[in-house]
Parts: sequence; structure tokens; C-alpha cells
Amino acid sequence: MSASYLDAITVRRSNYALTNKSSVSDEKLQNIIKHAVKHCPTPFNSQTSRVILVTGATHIKLWEAVIGALLPMIPEGNTWTHFAGLLDLHKGGYGSVMFFEDQAIVDGIIQKQPFVANQFPDWNKNAAGILHATIWTAFSLEGLAATLQHPPLTAEMIAGLNLGFDVPSTWKSTAILPFGDPAAPPKEKTFSPVEDRFKVAKS
Repeated sequence: MSASYLDAITVRRSNYALTNKSSVSDEKLQNIIKHAVKHCPTPFNSQTSRVILVTGATHIKLWEAVIGALLPMIPEGNTWTHFAGLLDLHKGGYGSVMFFEDQAIVDGIIQKQPFVANQFPDWNKNAAGILHATIWTAFSLEGLAATLQHPPLTAEMIAGLNLGFDVPSTWKSTAILPFGDPAAPPKEKTFSPVEDRFKVAKS
């Protein structure tokens, strides 16, 4: 029974070659995201994850804001050219999934349960990662190309998108998933020996 799930995570790959088209309807994209947000686990069932789907002009504005904020931080030269090219690829996609965690809920749980204060932020990051991977994998199964990015995203940048609704200041950005129909297959992936990364202890 697990084979289909393992096959699915094998399909999920980083593919930077995005087009500004999507063979998957916006309605289906929304349904995938809503299903993942509803069913992905969170510590203490805290349901802290928040997601915004942006497409079209709003997607472009998002990446223009990221480019404007990030490129000045990178020294000029080969590194700058490399990252500028990658950011343009993200901007050239069909849309982006913006991931957040509601810090107000996280802080509230820590206040009520101070004995988990040191551990809960890590548990929350684990939950965010599960959601990232779930939506990314589902998009990959639909034939979409995507990569998971972690650019700086400020409240001012979000406000500049004019989303038509308020994004609470307590929503902390965790990642952005730019996506689109693939312009090319992903590059070949190499692996270090699994035996070096997995051990079994028998009693």
C-alpha cells in the first residue's frame, strides 16, 4: 500500500524550468491546497499553517518585490548573476504558493504550556515542512514543475501586493513555492549512499 506514496515522493523534484502556463485549473490548484491545509498534521492539532495562492500579475509583483529586496544583499559577480537568473525563473512561472505559520497561535500555546517552550517552535517547523512537501508533491503528480524557496518576505512586501484582504502581522513566512508547466525536465539528481544515512538497531 505504501508503494504509491513512495512513488509520489520520487516524482517530486526541484525543477526551475517554469513556464507562465498551468495545465491544472485554478479550481483544482485551490482544492489541492485546501485539502493539504486541512489534513496535514500540526503539533497539538494547533492548525497554525496559513497559505495564499497567487497567480498572474500578483505572482509577478511578488517576485519583483523579492528581487528588489534580495539582489542588493548579494555581492556583484558570478554569484549575483546566478541568483538573478534563478529569481527570474521563479518570476516566469504561472503562480506561487505562499506559506505562513501564525505566530500568535504558536505563542499562545507556549504561554499555556510553558514546559514545551523550547521544543514547540521546532515541532511547528516540522509541521510547516510537511505541508510544503505535501503540496509540492501533489503539484508534481499533476505534472507541474516547482521549487521551494525561502526569500525574505516582509509585511511591507506583502502589503504591496494589494491582495484584496489583510494578511495579519502574526503570519510568519516560511516558504514560497513558484510553479508552472515545465519548460524542460528536471536535472538529474545524485544521491549519497543511503547506508550512510540510515541505520538499524536490533535487540
